Amino acid sequence: MINDRALAYSIAELVCIAFLTLLLSSSKKIKRYTLQQQWFNATLTCQILYLAGDSINTLFLNQIIPVSRILTNFMSIYLALAMNALSFVTFMYVASKMELPLIHDQKKVRLIALPPVALSFFDMLVALAAPQIVFPNSGNQNFTDFFSLVFLAMPTIYTATVLILTFSQAFINRHKRISRYYLALTVYPLLMTTCGVIEVMLSQRVAIYAYSVTFYFAFAYCYQLNYAIKDATIDSLTGLRNRENFKEYLDSIWRAEAGSQYYLFMVDMNGLKSVNDVYGHVEGDKAIRAIGKAMDEVLEVGNEGLVCRYGGDEFIAIIKVASDQEAAKLVQLTRERIAHYAQEEYLQSTPQIAAGYIHMPREKQPLEKLLKQADSKMYAEKQSMKTGDRAANFFTDEITGLPNANYFHNFAGKYLKKLSKEGKKASIVLFNVAGMHAFNDQFGYKKGDDLLRKVSRILRENFHESEDVFLRYTEDNFLLVTTSPIKPLLARIKKVAGQVSQAESVGLKAGVYELDKGQIDVIAAVDLAKRAMQSIGKSRQQIYAIYGPEVQAIYGRQDFVLLNFKKALAKSEITAYFQPVIRSLTGQVHSFEALARWEDPERGLIPPDQFISTLERARLIQLLDLAIFEQACQLQDRLRQAGLPIPVISVNLSPVDLQSRRIVDEVEKIRQKYDIPAKYLKIEVLESVIKEAPDQLNAVIAAFHQAGYEVWMDDFGSGYSSLNNLKDFDFDLMKIDMEFLKGFTENSQSKIIISEVVDMAKRLGIATLCEGIENQQQADFLQEIGCQFQQGYLFGKSLTPEQLENFLTENPDQLEKIDLDDYYNQIDQVNVLTNPIHKQADQKQSLGENTDVPIAVLELAADGQFTYLYFNHALKRLVLSGNQEEVTDMESGFNAFLLQLMRRCQGQTDSVSAEFTFANAIYTIRMRWLAKQKKNAFIFSAAKYGE
Repeated sequence: MINDRALAYSIAELVCIAFLTLLLSSSKKIKRYTLQQQWFNATLTCQILYLAGDSINTLFLNQIIPVSRILTNFMSIYLALAMNALSFVTFMYVASKMELPLIHDQKKVRLIALPPVALSFFDMLVALAAPQIVFPNSGNQNFTDFFSLVFLAMPTIYTATVLILTFSQAFINRHKRISRYYLALTVYPLLMTTCGVIEVMLSQRVAIYAYSVTFYFAFAYCYQLNYAIKDATIDSLTGLRNRENFKEYLDSIWRAEAGSQYYLFMVDMNGLKSVNDVYGHVEGDKAIRAIGKAMDEVLEVGNEGLVCRYGGDEFIAIIKVASDQEAAKLVQLTRERIAHYAQEEYLQSTPQIAAGYIHMPREKQPLEKLLKQADSKMYAEKQSMKTGDRAANFFTDEITGLPNANYFHNFAGKYLKKLSKEGKKASIVLFNVAGMHAFNDQFGYKKGDDLLRKVSRILRENFHESEDVFLRYTEDNFLLVTTSPIKPLLARIKKVAGQVSQAESVGLKAGVYELDKGQIDVIAAVDLAKRAMQSIGKSRQQIYAIYGPEVQAIYGRQDFVLLNFKKALAKSEITAYFQPVIRSLTGQVHSFEALARWEDPERGLIPPDQFISTLERARLIQLLDLAIFEQACQLQDRLRQAGLPIPVISVNLSPVDLQSRRIVDEVEKIRQKYDIPAKYLKIEVLESVIKEAPDQLNAVIAAFHQAGYEVWMDDFGSGYSSLNNLKDFDFDLMKIDMEFLKGFTENSQSKIIISEVVDMAKRLGIATLCEGIENQQQADFLQEIGCQFQQGYLFGKSLTPEQLENFLTENPDQLEKIDLDDYYNQIDQVNVLTNPIHKQADQKQSLGENTDVPIAVLELAADGQFTYLYFNHALKRLVLSGNQEEVTDMESGFNAFLLQLMRRCQGQTDSVSAEFTFANAIYTIRMRWLAKQKKNAFIFSAAKYGE
């Protein structure tokens, strides 16, 4: 007897297959065949194949078409394989709609395909080896209950992944309209899985799955077709919509009777023909693209509407705006963003626009009439820009409203000539906002423009004499022409620099050039002021420099460096000196830093700050850095051959070196030449490299780590975004800039800052080294807060290779053994600024818990004797609170008590506690074992109760 329900189910699926096949045939005729369209068609194909197999298998299982059980089982396993393939292509279709980068990476696509392929092999293997697990003995079910779960595993896993991806993207973009798009992408996989599960669980055959996916694909096809039509109406140059889209959008507003809520804008670029004639059509296209980007961005800030390129150099927009004032603000914002994109596109000049806008009427009116009204407003604005106004626009900086470089170069010569005739002596001052590029990277160009406006306002308020000419010269440079006497001028420069640094975290540098009477060569004068400013270099103390003998001497030294550097390197006039680095815990020398020293036969010692920056600008610094690295390896090799201990040496690499991955290969070539293990060499990089080449730096750090080197960040705190650098880059150690120690003895704020930095580094698992230590007070404080390493003149001056060899010959025990490095590093990981009795992982969570806790670190030798490695002030106060006689009486009993606790917790991860009683006072001692390397290290805290 024929099962009518099963036959109806099979026919329903065949009808759905026919409809889906028509959709597939039509979809393949779409000419613009994108990757999204390919995955859509692949999903549609797999869906047809699955439904076909399910329809045929339904006829087989219900004996509507009598076949053997083997053929029925074959069709069932075919369904399992088809479902695995369908799950994969569905995921890829959704991924292509989300525009995930992985869809263009063949390796990642193959990796995603691996689970369904593996499951398919598993299905076939089990079906052949143990068919009773897969197929039921009787009935009209495809699979056993167990294998039904396996059958649904792949679509369920992929659907869950899609849900996670789409919901996360929807959450990230929750304030944008695109969030609804991401949520809509979940419909198909969720529909497929849910309906599939329902159909599998039902005892009666109902084509829920086939109907639901057919409905979805019909909807998706219509959407794809609509998208293809709309995509064809996009302007190829700007990416904006064109006239047809605009008319459709306007019609939708009329239908909603919402016209009065919108404003119609018309924007025209001034002088496109001139730009094309002077600079070429490529420059003209860039200018049009900059205007299009600016208008599109202004719309994206939250205003509802549409922007389109109407043709040539004309743009129109219809935007939901509340008032004329808000419309005017949008026009101004558009002009500011055009200036930004002009800079981004490296345009020769900022495109200038004329704009007109009208408030839309409520009732529908012809588009031509509305455009004519907006065009008349735009024409009126153009007419208002008379010759003088247009010149002013050309000579005015858009961001600050100050005169610009065009103004200066056109009128400065006449102005200086006028001053010379009047017998007045002028000075040119070139200001530079130091740290501007880093500020833009950190906060974006909009905030950067706000900063420039603020700086210009501060400068204008201070330089407003009748004969002062003040303007924005280029990017982050401002220029002043003044007749002020030099002393009052320098005082004002110093004052304004202080105001700028207080207002924002940037600095202000100034180069001053005093013109001779009668001198009117403005280009040469500005160039000399620029030279004076550049002579300041990276100094954070010097605010201004006056062009004169000192600046000329600086440039003379630079010329000397460039002419003689290679010769001096070949003659070994440039050699490595080695400054010791001390471990705070033991007082032993942990390592040495290799420093370049240039001893010229005639000039004597040339300080590093007089040749390092010059070599960096000339791109010669890598020759120096590799030479110093090789000298360090040569010294280590010589000491090894002499039977002396090999010291660990850190070598500096310039930011210029780190802009290429090849520096790792060069360093490795030298190290392997002398067969020095990488653990004896450390790489130091300046923090400033982070803002100059962040992407390359991450790759270089990873390559050095892979080769076995530690990478240290030098001068932490000297860069603009220091705190972000700790989490974004994998440094092993950071050297705290010596500027933090300035005013250390009289300024407790220095102590607070250094303590916070050390605490933060410990939580992040980064070692700390403070350089510039000059007195014992600084050293004691750093040891107290747990700074692992110290460096400075307190511990000795830099040593020549011969002096270092003598030091190791006479004092071999003062150098920390390399095999103890891990042991002491484990101890140094303890954060004494939190509660160090906690386990290392828990210390990261105990924020704010450190307080004045009495703490000590002990080292227990094999003979049962122990010594104190660390002893903080809180414990000293606790122990020494009684008189000397009481302290002496307490000492022997307390030491025996500590030995017992050490034996109890040795090798244990958890802390132990016990009470020690003396003279009616109870001391609660908590102890934790830290590390072992021949000796054992422990840490304990103490608390006193009663008297």
